[in-house]
Order: sequence, then C-alpha cells, then structure tokens
Amino acid sequence: MYFRKKSWATVTWFAVNVEYMDRFEKDFGVDVEEEEDDVEAKELKLNKPSKPSDFQALFGANNNDHFMVGIKFTRKSVRLYSDFYSSDMIVASPLGLITKIGEAEANKEKDVDYLSSIEVIFQTFYQHFDSDSIVDHADVISMQNWSHVNTVVEHLNLLPSKQHGGDIMRIRRWYLDEQARFYRQTIILSSYLNPDINALFNRHCLNFEGKLRFSCDHKGVLPKVILQVKQVYERFNSDSILEVDDARLDYFIKKVCGDGGLRLSGSAVLSVVQNWHSVYECGFLVFPKIKDSIQMHWKLTPYDIPSDGQIRGIQNLIIYSLPERKEFYPEILNMLEGSHDMTCTVLFSRFDQLRLERVVGSAAAKRMASSEKALFIFK
Repeated sequence: MYFRKKSWATVTWFAVNVEYMDRFEKDFGVDVEEEEDDVEAKELKLNKPSKPSDFQALFGANNNDHFMVGIKFTRKSVRLYSDFYSSDMIVASPLGLITKIGEAEANKEKDVDYLSSIEVIFQTFYQHFDSDSIVDHADVISMQNWSHVNTVVEHLNLLPSKQHGGDIMRIRRWYLDEQARFYRQTIILSSYLNPDINALFNRHCLNFEGKLRFSCDHKGVLPKVILQVKQVYERFNSDSILEVDDARLDYFIKKVCGDGGLRLSGSAVLSVVQNWHSVYECGFLVFPKIKDSIQMHWKLTPYDIPSDGQIRGIQNLIIYSLPERKEFYPEILNMLEGSHDMTCTVLFSRFDQLRLERVVGSAAAKRMASSEKALFIFK
C-alpha cells in the first residue's frame, strides 16, 4: 500500500528497461516547474501559504490516493500496467484495493482472487511479491481510513473462486489447505505505534516462524517547549478501552467545565481536540457554569493552525486528548507567545500510554499511568 508519489519513486528506482513508462509518468509523476508555477499561482490567488515540507515530501503535488498498478518482471524489462493475475507486484493504495473488493462483492462476475497468492505485504507499499508483505508509513495511513487496511488484509490468502488458467498441480499444498496466511511475510513500518497498528500486528501477522516487533524508549518532547508554560496532566479513570471516549468526555464536562473544575477564568481559553465533531455532538459547548469573564473560547484541531503560526491572548490551554504525532505538542504550546501566566491542562488515561510516552518520555509515562496520584505537573 503506497501513496502515489512513493509509488512513482519505487518504479523509477528500477535501473532497467521499463515498458509503458510514459503512461506511468503521466499518471504518477509531477512536472517540477509546473508544480512550482501552480503553487505560486495559488498563493497569489488565494493568499494562502504552500503546503509544509513534510506534506510535499510525502505527497508532492499529486495527492490522489485512488490507484492500483500491476508490475511484471521479465528477463529483459519491467512491464507496468500488467494484468493483476500475471503480475509479480501490485502497487496500490488502500482505497484502490477496497474499491476493487467492493466491485467484486457487488458484481459476481468480478473477483479479487489475485489477493489469494499474496506472499509479502508492505503497508503503504503493497507488494504481490515472493512471500513478503510490507506496510510503510503506517502512521500516516492511520490518519486516514484504517478500516480499509483491515478489510484488505482480511481478504488476503483466501481460496480463489476461479482457476484463472493456473496449473493446479503447481499450487503449494498449504494454499489449498487455507494455510497461506501462516507463510505470508508482513512488514509494517511506522514512526510510532498506536492501537490500530498493534491490533493489525497481533491479529493478522501469523507467520509460523514467529514475529518480531521493534520499539524504542522515547525521551519525550517537553524540552522543546521553549515558553514558560505550567503543564498539568490530569488522569481520568476508565474501565476499558471501549469506554475511554465516554469517560474522557464525562471528566471534561464535570471536572474541567463544571463546579469544582479548572479555573476557566482569564483572557481566553483554548481547547485542542483531536475529533471535535464527536465532542460537539455531545453538547458540552454550552458551558453553563463558566463565568462571564472569559472573552473567547476557541476550538482547535491540528488542521486549524493560524497561518502566521501564533495563537495570541491564550492563558489557559486545554488539550482534550494528546495528538498522535508528538511534534504537534511543542508546536502548539510554542504558538502561545505573548500570553502571561500560561497553563496547559492535558487529559489522559492509562489507555493513552502510547501517546503519552512520546510526549513526556517512556519512563515518566509508565509512572504516570501506574501511580496512585492522578495529577502531575511539569514546568
């Protein structure tokens, strides 16, 4: 499973004769001069800044995430846009694959039997290759529709509905016995772990030789907060991961916004919410108990950062849930320049430990998740 720009980089890496390269360049490549002209035109017309460097590195100017290309290796060349059933490699996005699966379910004349012989899977980099499966940039895919990834993996290594001209005498026995998933090699690459990636690893990485997971001790990003901000971490209790969202909202309403909660009085209050719509539907925006001295209340998602990179006049910052990407935390706090006596309140539970350790460090996260205390302060 790949992004379009990464697919282009993979194919152009082949230092051999590549058939249909012109078509591939047209579909996947980007003319650098044209791309720069388009960006400059948009800036002049819409008065908006260009995309950040990490976006450009990942997507370039071609962010169409609906594609699927078969690749066949011959003795003399690499053939692009080959039939999926005769391809040695399939480069595709999760959306492209899920579309093919949906078409097969709606039309019985179509099928995705080519997924039955997958031996290697690479997430973000999807290969119909000799017994490997690789998932690259899994953290980026998790920001999109991760259910697509689960659905695609569930359709791998199933018994095909048709023979498709194959020689049944050459089929390995474990394929006929529906044991191919135990021989498939799956590689998942990500800049961090989250529950979705762990679930995929635990439920669908079943190779009989075993599996291996590499992780690291995080040092945290608190030293990157250059402003004098009092950071208060409050832990709320939840009995299970299924109830953690309701428990977080209940704690926010009763402890943060209600009587006896945080002192929401000052020049302004800023709430950083990962999924604002789910919170808004619960109706906590009314704030009936808050004093009139508050002049404004902002809602901010990672996509609502002001263009000049500064959030002025904020005295109380409330982080409803920690961001998946640790870089967002110091970036947001460092945007509060110009405020005085600033306080940042972070809500977390023991089910947020993966996010927490990336921000405060692995050692501190373990203590905060298991300690009898529920209040922790960093200065």
